[in-house]
Amino acid sequence: MIKIISKNELDEKIRQIKQNELSVQELIDCLDSKQMYIISNTIIQLVKLKINNSLVIAKLQNLTQYMGERYAFAEGIGIGHFAMATLSIFNTSDSLYVYHETLKNLMDIDIERIKKATLILNDLIDNDIKEDKG
Repeated sequence: MIKIISKNELDEKIRQIKQNELSVQELIDCLDSKQMYIISNTIIQLVKLKINNSLVIAKLQNLTQYMGERYAFAEGIGIGHFAMATLSIFNTSDSLYVYHETLKNLMDIDIERIKKATLILNDLIDNDIKEDKG
């Protein structure tokens, strides 16, 4: 059953993610959310905190199926593209294996969107790190 959450609940969950108020397990569980903005903020936090264990990689692998317009933010870039970008950024043997295996079955447009998602994700993380230090 999908739980419908209010804007206030959504904003509060995103605040908790960004402020690192969740346990590692709670953060990882956010990858199961039905809310794109919760998932995207979780991905950013996981990369910032370098949480790239096998459970995270498996959940990201599952998210790679969501590349259609229904799951897109802008320019057709969606949750699945950000999941792929994250697998690449993690740069572990397990994450790269999943990344390359998934990449084999993708269209050129999705590969280009993954490249854009990687740039966006790296920029977001760099900016967040600068803000945290500043």
